Amino acid sequence: MKCHSVQKKLSAYQDRELETREEEQVRSHLLSCRECREQYGALGRVWHTLRGLGEIHPDPWFYQQLIRKIREPREQGWLPTLRHVFQVFRVPATVSIILIIGLVAGGYLGGILARYDLFPSQNTPASYSQEALFTSMKVFDLAPPGTVAEGYFRMVAYKGNDSK
Repeated sequence: MKCHSVQKKLSAYQDRELETREEEQVRSHLLSCRECREQYGALGRVWHTLRGLGEIHPDPWFYQQLIRKIREPREQGWLPTLRHVFQVFRVPATVSIILIIGLVAGGYLGGILARYDLFPSQNTPASYSQEALFTSMKVFDLAPPGTVAEGYFRMVAYKGNDSK
C-alpha cells in the first residue's frame, strides 16, 4: 500500500473498523514506513489527550432548547433580519417610521390645501407680516437677491434685443 492510502485509513485502523485484509496491509505498512508510523503515533496522542479531558456538562435546558429549535420551521428571506433590526433599534426605528409617515402625509395634505381655495369668502389682502414672511423666504431661493449668483442667473437669462 502507498502512504497516501494508508494515511487515509489510519483513523479507521485505530478504531478497528477495517476488514481483516486491509488491517493487515496497514499494519505491515506501518512496520516498514517511519513517516506513517509517526502520523499514527500523533493520532494516538490526540485521542489520549481527548480521553483525559473532563466531560462537558451542558446547561440543563440545552436539550429542550435544541429540540425546540429543530422542530421550529426556519424562517427564510429578509424578514428575520428585518425583525432582528427592529428588535435592536426598536425606539429609533419607530420614531423614524412615524416621522416619515408624518412628512409624507403633511406633504400630500399640503399639496391638496394649496390647490384648492378652501375658504373663498375670506379674501383678505396680505398683511405686512405676511409680506415680510414671503420676502424672507427668498433667502431659500437658488440665488438670493443681491448675490453674485443672482447676477449670474440674470446675465444668463438675458435674451437681449430681439430687433434683428
